[in-house]
Amino acid sequence: MKRTIHWGLLASLLLAPAMTVAQAQQPGPSKERAQPAAKITEEQAKKIALERIPGEVTDVVIEKKRGKNVYVIEIQSPEQGEKDVFVDIETGKIVGTD
Repeated sequence: MKRTIHWGLLASLLLAPAMTVAQAQQPGPSKERAQPAAKITEEQAKKIALERIPGEVTDVVIEKKRGKNVYVIEIQSPEQGEKDVFVDIETGKIVGTD
């Protein structure tokens, strides 16, 4: 009986590292949020936003606004100060400003 327990413990000790490696190699859900696929590029979105509010682009991120995935283009404008322009990532249309 003791011999069976010893073999069982030995097998567990030998197999545990292999199982850990196998689990680490399996694809799983990403820890980071995946970005949605955009039909327009970030550069195109910047150009569209700058046509609405001239200035200097200081930041670009993708967020969900008004039910749509949008590029949030942050612009520093000499006339209007800091403004955000929301450009739909699929259509390229401006869906709002802030």
